[in-house]
Amino acid sequence: MNKFFIASGLLFFCSPGQASDTVDTSETLAQRGKGVVTQAEFAARADKIPERLRRATLRDGKRVEDVINTLLLRAQLASDAREAGFDKQPLIEMRMKLAAEAELAAAWSSHYVDTQPPADYEQLAYEYYLLNKKDILSSPKIDVSHILISKEKRSYEEAKILADSLSEQIKADPERFDSLVMEYSEDPSAASNNGRFYAVRKGDMVAAFEQTAFSLKEGEISEPVKTEYGYHIIRLDGRTEAEQMSFEQVKQKLIDRERQKHDDRVMNDYLGSLTSLEVKMTEEALLKMVKDQFGEDYLDPQEGETEKE
Repeated sequence: MNKFFIASGLLFFCSPGQASDTVDTSETLAQRGKGVVTQAEFAARADKIPERLRRATLRDGKRVEDVINTLLLRAQLASDAREAGFDKQPLIEMRMKLAAEAELAAAWSSHYVDTQPPADYEQLAYEYYLLNKKDILSSPKIDVSHILISKEKRSYEEAKILADSLSEQIKADPERFDSLVMEYSEDPSAASNNGRFYAVRKGDMVAAFEQTAFSLKEGEISEPVKTEYGYHIIRLDGRTEAEQMSFEQVKQKLIDRERQKHDDRVMNDYLGSLTSLEVKMTEEALLKMVKDQFGEDYLDPQEGETEKE
């Protein structure tokens, strides 16, 4: 199996509960060599994908292919291990038990949080907004134009010579900037946008371009700026400073934030109730563990030896 052809409009994921009513969950989904992945196994793996991402993930053929290939490889390795009797070794059996407990604990933790009474997340979000609205600001944005002299067709040195020449022409007559964009810029988008980018936020552009662009005054034109693409001559066309955002603009983000805080609080309280219980362990049991790990002739650090990792 090298490729998966999955129509995005046809692939839908059903939870294990839903699947039991609609499909035969023992049906084989994929097989490679001695490795077999069933529909039920795929459903169990898909259930580990966060619900908000699950549908998009399972509509992505490449991601589904990766998941199935990983499951197949594990199944192949496990099949070889069972044929060799490796799974019957006591230590391996115990490691398998620990892995199963880890899966069960993770699934139960998520289930526990999901089944607890929800909070009024919108009200909590609004209260947070009222207390912090002076700090809830939009990102500053700038409008810029640029000429790119690309390094794809020439060396950096050659690109710098041409960029410096254009820069001198612009200094002599700044009004020529736009015409020089159309004549010389090698940015593929220049033909459609005349070299202009609107509402650019920090993080949208490569670092050197961004640092220079945000440092300019409106109407100011930069010296040639070197980036991984070549040399840029940048003009700042406009600036929009950070502004206080309305609650409606940030409502969903704050609701998600409060929901996550609530879930974290529920989980931390639950874990705290478990870890606060008394640990019962005898000295004899502890000594047996040490001897099992280090042998009967283990060195006691209290007798002058320093424990080494």
